[in-house]
Amino acid sequence: MRRLAATVAVAGAALAGLQGTALADPAVPVWQPQGTAVTGAATTAEAQALTAGTTYKDTLKVGDTKYYGVDLDAKSAAYLSAFAIPKPGAKVAYGDGIDLKLQSADGTDCDSFNAHFDSDGAARPVGGYAARTIEKGGQCQEANRYTLEIKRSSAGTSDPGDWPVEIRFLSEPGLKADAKPVPASSATEASPTPVTGTPRPAVGGTSFDTAAAIKSGIWNDKVLPGETRFYKVPVDWGQHAVLFADFANAPKVKDNGFQSAGVRVAAYNPARGHVSDATESYAGKQTSITGQTVAVSFANRYESGSAVSATRFAGWYYFAVSVHPGVKNVVDGPIGVTLRLDVKGAAGSAPGYDGDAAKAGFGVNGDDLAKADGTATGGGSNATLRFVAFAALGAGTVLLLSLAVWMVAARRRPHTADGAPRPPQSPESGYGPPPAW
Repeated sequence: MRRLAATVAVAGAALAGLQGTALADPAVPVWQPQGTAVTGAATTAEAQALTAGTTYKDTLKVGDTKYYGVDLDAKSAAYLSAFAIPKPGAKVAYGDGIDLKLQSADGTDCDSFNAHFDSDGAARPVGGYAARTIEKGGQCQEANRYTLEIKRSSAGTSDPGDWPVEIRFLSEPGLKADAKPVPASSATEASPTPVTGTPRPAVGGTSFDTAAAIKSGIWNDKVLPGETRFYKVPVDWGQHAVLFADFANAPKVKDNGFQSAGVRVAAYNPARGHVSDATESYAGKQTSITGQTVAVSFANRYESGSAVSATRFAGWYYFAVSVHPGVKNVVDGPIGVTLRLDVKGAAGSAPGYDGDAAKAGFGVNGDDLAKADGTATGGGSNATLRFVAFAALGAGTVLLLSLAVWMVAARRRPHTADGAPRPPQSPESGYGPPPAW
């Protein structure tokens, strides 16, 4: 009987522990890098070639500088994006992040982009692209082997853990000889008005690939402290997007709680290039961030302003909504977010590509609009999967407990005259296997 009591006590304690874990605050859902595993080289001579239209994943250690090869022709634009994904809540310092550089075979710097954390110290996915733009008189126009360099910067006081990184190479077809793209557009609305109507639920994804597809309208979601959720919006040629991101009030952990740069919205183009971002402090009271893109035009790429230059092609534009991990010291639980989205302007014609731009990932079609229903396109919430796992473990513990009780009871069965245990009887007899669950 002591054995039975001990078995029950141990299994009960295990079950209690699992229940406690399952009921604790769920870990923040994290972007899980997808694609083909690749190992960046230590020198350009050893750099592995990347293929257009393919996504890759690698890991960056503190101080790493890695090289990847890319073969470019003389007529297609190229976009090499990379995003580093530190653990939510990891300690990061101002200046931590990744530096991207695209170089030609002779060492010419074609383009570069630095994706660093701000002084708020909030770990979140950071990245952008380095590009080769086709333009008359520009650098790096010839067909050749080019090299993408990715360098990680981390302060000595920062979390030294590895950073997963997702890399993507997109190739944009050039234009036909008689193509006449519309002029560049840098105008924005002076006082945009938020849309009105009935809100619909949206489930933001953890990455570009799992982003929730939304269109003009009002969308409700919730974001945990330390979490970044992605949403994608189809924006066609000549159109621009206006977004009001309203962050709701929430039950406070303490009075006068405050987090600078507590909420953030960042915009990215179809090639994962950074368009713009904005932040607001958060003190448990409602606040809002407003942002907009300029009208999409092929000629925008030749403009100097990065927010204009990035809106150079039609397709899925992305909004990443982040809540600073320090907000957990301000409020209890997730923050409600209302996205008031308005995609404005009549859809224009493509500029006259000499190739299938849609297949390469640029452009909008009717199917894109049909998919914009607020649900994520793939993957799932880590928190949800974790809950299912713990539930399964809990059920397994109950089953083990039941089996333990049955085994102890089996040892107490009547034995035959030669000492062998009696064969199992029916449940009605008090012995035999446990009933089915």
